[in-house]
Amino acid sequence: MPMASVSKHIGSMDDLFTHLLQDIYDAEKQIENALPKMAGKACDATLR
Repeated sequence: MPMASVSKHIGSMDDLFTHLLQDIYDAEKQIENALPKMAGKACDATLR
């Protein structure tokens, strides 16, 4: 998301904190979804 559109929605430090937590949560969910696919494609058995 472009910074200009983000800054319009952030009116306080609480808003910024909430926004950053949402970003972290979204990143964790993406990793959670990607790890099984990555493990399945790993060539080295120790990576699975």
